[in-house]
Amino acid sequence: MKSFEIRSARSKDIPQIGEVGLASWKRGIGPHVPQVAHDTMSKASFTDFASACLDQIVVAVKEDRVLGFAATEHADNFITDLWIDPDYESSGLGTALAEEAERRIAARGYHTAEISVLIQNERALGLYHHMRYEDVREATKFDEDLKCEITYIRLRKHLPFYAEEIA
Repeated sequence: MKSFEIRSARSKDIPQIGEVGLASWKRGIGPHVPQVAHDTMSKASFTDFASACLDQIVVAVKEDRVLGFAATEHADNFITDLWIDPDYESSGLGTALAEEAERRIAARGYHTAEISVLIQNERALGLYHHMRYEDVREATKFDEDLKCEITYIRLRKHLPFYAEEIA
């Protein structure tokens, strides 16, 4: 039995989304980007994001504590964010949040889900490959938010269920 609940984010979750997002970013992305990227990231980076697209965020909570979240910022088939409190990594939260994002993507009528991952983020890549995401392409680009060049892998998964099956 899961020791956490997956649900839609609420406005009261925004401060905790900021804390979880920043802590997870520091652990998963921080070691692989230059200091200039660290200078641009803050709790506000995540709380501002959450405020702007709250209806596209799902959270994993335990006793009202946000342990992780996933988002499809533009209400399409692209999972823009998946962040887990570092203290709860390898607990099934990432899989549960990604699966809920996939269900919501399918409910919108999409047959695939996509995500991009920093190439050095081996833990995240391992999770997505385990979940049957396939590499689509590798690219290097200048990231406006991080103020540096990053290399990422775009992944895609064909969803086995569709809106009529989960309605």
